[in-house]
Amino acid sequence: MSHVCDCLQSYRLSLLLPCVFFVNKMIDFHCHILPAVDDGAVSIDESISMAKSLSAFGYKTVCCTPHCIKGDYDLKPQQVRETALMLQADLDNAEILLNLWPGMEYMLDEFFCENLDDLLPLGETNLVLCESPPQVHPEFVQEGLKQIVEKGFVPLIAHPERTQYFYEMFSQRVGVSASREKTEDQFRPDLESSGTPLSFIKKLLAPRAKRSAPRIIEFNARPALPDVCLFQASLGSFTGYYGPQVQSRAYDLLKNNVYTCIASYLHNGASAKQVLLRDKLDFNPLLKKLSDWDGREDSMPLPGNIDQARQRELFQQ
Repeated sequence: MSHVCDCLQSYRLSLLLPCVFFVNKMIDFHCHILPAVDDGAVSIDESISMAKSLSAFGYKTVCCTPHCIKGDYDLKPQQVRETALMLQADLDNAEILLNLWPGMEYMLDEFFCENLDDLLPLGETNLVLCESPPQVHPEFVQEGLKQIVEKGFVPLIAHPERTQYFYEMFSQRVGVSASREKTEDQFRPDLESSGTPLSFIKKLLAPRAKRSAPRIIEFNARPALPDVCLFQASLGSFTGYYGPQVQSRAYDLLKNNVYTCIASYLHNGASAKQVLLRDKLDFNPLLKKLSDWDGREDSMPLPGNIDQARQRELFQQ
C-alpha cells in the first residue's frame, strides 16, 4: 500500500497546478457535452441545455471528453480544443458559469498507439481519460496504460463499473458471490474460480473476509496495471440510470475505495434529470468526497493509503 502512495507521489508535480486554478471546485471529469462530435450532444442548443443542468447541479468545471475511437470518432486534439473554445463562448454569452476543459476519452484498443504523440489530457492536468473496449484484448489495455504512463501522464480509467474487463479484476479482489453475480451478469464461460490477484489490487484494496462459497473471477493471463492508474465513477451508475446490475457494481467498487473522482458522464440533455440527483451526493459521504476532488494529487481520496475503516471515518467528517 505504501508503494502506491510513493508511486503516486512521484506524479505530484505533474498533477499539481497553481492553487488559483482550482478555486472553483466540483469538477465533472467526464462529459460528452461538445456538440456534434460523437454520440453526445447533437447541437449547440443541447450542449447549452446540458450546461445549464450541470451548473444548477453544482459543477463549476466540466471536462469535455468526446470519444477517440478509430473508424467511429476520428477526432484530433486541436479539433476538440477549438470546439470547446467555441462552446465556452456560447456559455459565456448565455451567462452560464461553467469553465470548460478540453479532453478526450481514449479507447485502449489496437489503434490507441497512433495517438501517443499528441495525447490530450484533461485541461491543464496530467490526467488522460481512457476506457476499455467492450470486447477487450487485455494486452492492448495493459500496453495502452503503460504507454500513457511512459509519456508522463496519469491514466484516469472511465466507469469501471460499466466495463467488464476492469470490474472482473476488482471482483476477484472484493469476492463477489456466485448467487449474486450469476443473476447480474453473463460472464464468459471459461471464467471459473481462483486466480492470483494482481499486485496493484493487493495494494489498493483491503483484504476481504472469506466467504462460504465464493465465485472468484479468474484472470490469470491478465497482466498487472500500472500503480498510478486512477478510476472515475459515473453518477448515473449510483442513481440506477444504467440499471440495477451497474448500480450494484458501482456500490461494490465505492465501498472498496476503488474510485478517485466522480463524473456526470452525460451524453444528452434528456438524461440530466435521471442522472443529476443531488441527494446521491448530499447523503452519501463517500460520493461527496469523490465529488470534492479538485484534480490535485495532494487532495486526492487515495485508495489504499489508510485502512478502510479509518478512511470512512475521514470521509464522514
